[in-house]
Amino acid sequence: MRLAAAALVVLLAAPSSAVAGRQRTVALQLRVTGVGTVHVTGSGSFACRRTSCRHTVRVPAGRRITLRAAPAAGWKLTKWGGACGGAAASCSLQPRDSTRVSVRFVPPGARSNPYPLGTAVKLDGAWRLTVNSATLDADSQVAALNPPPPAGAQYALVNVSLTYVGTGFRNVFGYVDNWLGVEGAGKAEYRISCTPPPLDLSAVTDPVYPGQTVTGNLCFEIASSDASTLLLFGTATTPADSYKTVYFALR
Repeated sequence: MRLAAAALVVLLAAPSSAVAGRQRTVALQLRVTGVGTVHVTGSGSFACRRTSCRHTVRVPAGRRITLRAAPAAGWKLTKWGGACGGAAASCSLQPRDSTRVSVRFVPPGARSNPYPLGTAVKLDGAWRLTVNSATLDADSQVAALNPPPPAGAQYALVNVSLTYVGTGFRNVFGYVDNWLGVEGAGKAEYRISCTPPPLDLSAVTDPVYPGQTVTGNLCFEIASSDASTLLLFGTATTPADSYKTVYFALR
């Protein structure tokens, strides 16, 4: 899943005839994509919670307009663009400027906003996943069961819990082998490629029934350059769930 649309904030300076009492009148047009609120300060301050907002703000001479982005719960402001920069919660602008500003809100589980460790997430109609812990340099932990990694590579160990929330029964190994993996900043995907200490989830062949949770380890051989940015991802298995992919932090 790659959700990352930009919100545009367009500032249109009013004609000089609108300036009175040492105040400048500025007409604002805000377009917001994602779930969050843009707050604008000044006389006539307002908050934009819709996709598109139009408003007029009066700003004292010599003062600036401040825009503050407040993501909805779980969502994240990833960056400002245009006349603003960085990822701070607010940006200030000179009211005389006719300026384009972008702001991006992304949902929980997006690559740039992964779920924190310990968060239980229903991936689809069958499984709920929790990432419990991760060891990103696990060479010594898996040395007894695997050959040394090649130069420039290392083993990563991820401990997860999978709860079956579907009907009937399923096998854990079929899901973890095909639908779970890790990914670094270079967007190289790694699938299970080594044997972890017990319990090895990719080797669990017993059926799992509704409400049952299985906790164990997944082992990946990764490029060492990806270790500091590594994320776990899980993908839904059915068209009804849009084969969505969600990301989990590993630290």
